[in-house]
Amino acid sequence: MTITKNIIIDLLPAYLSGDASDDTKRLVEEYLRTDPSIAQTLREASEPPVPRDAHPPIPTDVQLASLMRTRSLIRIRSWVMAFAIFFTLVPFSFLHKAGTTYWLFLESPTSAGVYFFLGLSCWIAYAVLRHRSRDL
Repeated sequence: MTITKNIIIDLLPAYLSGDASDDTKRLVEEYLRTDPSIAQTLREASEPPVPRDAHPPIPTDVQLASLMRTRSLIRIRSWVMAFAIFFTLVPFSFLHKAGTTYWLFLESPTSAGVYFFLGLSCWIAYAVLRHRSRDL
């Protein structure tokens, strides 16, 4: 019986996985010595594939600029959150007039509304900054 190329191709998966018997390994290796085209195909199949999305390394100055931009954005976002909390809580603060204590939003609803609007604006800005920082 002659060993054909198709038989060797059928045996290659077992040979590559290491499940083939010693006789089969010898047979495949012997055939690979006589047929360089299958040997080349086998070498190409055993090489790890190059990922399609492989990127070249990023230069250090670009990494540093990105880090500084991210730190700055986080710092600004922290300040905006602090102002958002402050302006949201100001309408619930107390006023002292003539020895009497009042809620700000009951005694002066206009100024409480302004503070609440400022707080809402800061919360919206915070949400936008948080969304932008996720995209970095």
